Amino acid sequence: MTPPRSTPASPEEPTPPSQPMPTRRNRPTGQGQARRLKRAPQGLLHTRRLIAGGVATVVVAVAAVSLVFAGMPLLNNFAGGAEKTPTQAPIVITTPATPETFPTFERQDYVQPEVPASATEPIEATNIVVGTEKTGKVMPEGLAGLSLDTDHLVDMHMDPDKSNLAEILAMSGNPVIRFGAQAVDRRFFWTSTDEPIPDWEVVPAYASDKRKVIKITPEVLTNLKNLLDQGNARVLMAVDMGHYDPARAADFAKWAHKILGDRMVGISLGNEPNGYNRVEYKYLALRPADYTFDDWAKEATAYADAINAAAPGVKVVGPQAYSEVWWKGYSALNLPNQGAMTFHNYPLSFCDAPEGSDEDQTIANAISRRLSDYSAEYAAAAVEATATGGHGIPTWNSETNISTCFGPNPILKTHASAMWTLNFALRSATEGVTQLNFHGGLEACKGGAPGSPLCDSGAHGKPNGVLTMRPQYYGIMMTNKLGAGDFLQSEVGGNENIYAYPVKHADGTMSLMVVNQNDPEKDAPVNVSLTLPTQAATGTMTQMSGPGLATQDETRIDGMESSGEPLETQGKIPGFNAGDQKFDIALNSGTATILNFTF
Repeated sequence: MTPPRSTPASPEEPTPPSQPMPTRRNRPTGQGQARRLKRAPQGLLHTRRLIAGGVATVVVAVAAVSLVFAGMPLLNNFAGGAEKTPTQAPIVITTPATPETFPTFERQDYVQPEVPASATEPIEATNIVVGTEKTGKVMPEGLAGLSLDTDHLVDMHMDPDKSNLAEILAMSGNPVIRFGAQAVDRRFFWTSTDEPIPDWEVVPAYASDKRKVIKITPEVLTNLKNLLDQGNARVLMAVDMGHYDPARAADFAKWAHKILGDRMVGISLGNEPNGYNRVEYKYLALRPADYTFDDWAKEATAYADAINAAAPGVKVVGPQAYSEVWWKGYSALNLPNQGAMTFHNYPLSFCDAPEGSDEDQTIANAISRRLSDYSAEYAAAAVEATATGGHGIPTWNSETNISTCFGPNPILKTHASAMWTLNFALRSATEGVTQLNFHGGLEACKGGAPGSPLCDSGAHGKPNGVLTMRPQYYGIMMTNKLGAGDFLQSEVGGNENIYAYPVKHADGTMSLMVVNQNDPEKDAPVNVSLTLPTQAATGTMTQMSGPGLATQDETRIDGMESSGEPLETQGKIPGFNAGDQKFDIALNSGTATILNFTF
């Protein structure tokens, strides 16, 4: 079937990813690279290190006293938006004139891992102040999930009787698995009547690529539903737009809705269509060189209308692109079943970056404040682009990871990848992104893709179904362990590698994620002085840690190869006493710690 075409592109149409893309003031100058848009670090917006005295004020209700933490540089104030101004809204806390007396909270103190003798470098003491006011951004349930090519739908790992994937998902806080990526437009054939696989030309992505077209049937979806039920997980599906066929896509949506039900959060319309016209790469080229957003919009509208007629209520999402113009274009479409605006971002994807540069794929760059600020700005741009459509749809980063470059790099499989994953997800959420899917595969741990959160412990090409959680997956689990709720305003003053993410839950409790991205092998613990919105009755903690940022496959949560201790059995925060509103705690370097409070 031949897709409809539009008139030639207007001057505002996006250029191929190798050319600059439109930017806005104070945004990094964008330049496409490989198959991802990458914003060049030279123009990064850096979070200003504001001196608190005369800049930000902590307002104390009831006692009517204004506190100013003079001399402490304010590194982040999550008031909703990446662009900060020198004058911040006051952080409001509530301190009663007469402190309330709480029953003694008796529980054994949490014990952090032993600090190595080499960790002697002092870290600047840090103040964290959490206010009572919400930022307007939410921490959703299951924020961080997985992204897999559609090839994996027929893997043995989808069968709970043959794999431990369901067990892993069950520890992960209701995550979303996204199936799509490049396979969906090239090697994905849906049939509800067991038709033979068509004789499509399959262009290899690389010299040794032998992957073939896979057939997806209702039986495959039934197997997937069983996995999702046992793993308490959700799924984002996708339809093939590489081979234009709205009727087949509608039939898939009808069956997927019938079988997967509420476990399915939506259906993506193809994958990265802004790269369909890259005719210089035969593997990527699915349309002519003059293919534009307007062409895709006509195709996407035909798909959306057909899906809406066959499966009312099923949301379609798009454009799964790495172009700001396409983000805005999709958000402005008037689709009857329009769901989230989806974008892709791999921050360190300049594969030929000079050694030692800010773009080099190193641990130092991955966990730097510079890259964190850039990533927050990129997320904010996507959220802003979504808002221009006026439809109130959410913004999802449906395919992401640290890099798209082939081959190993020093970040993959290390504790640093876990720290980056968690902090990247949470900073994105504070900007308004409500779902992130970290891309990988389910191939062998030895010989398979090195940049995957999960890998099969069997021999290469001979999977045994027993999946291993790499450090990045611990970062995913720890992210979701923070729990759903509303982000609260906060300020962090002191060491630039400390981040704070406070969330108020629906039941009135609060959890605070403190991320300490210093190196546990050389940096001493940091003393954190924490001020809460009001007095707390109880305080417990759980922690993700690793012996060093460069150590591989030693990341753990509460010392366990799981999501760690549940809230009911977590240890007490050392130094916390019932009724405290302010207390100090020393947190090890290279950790992500959730402090849970009741009031």
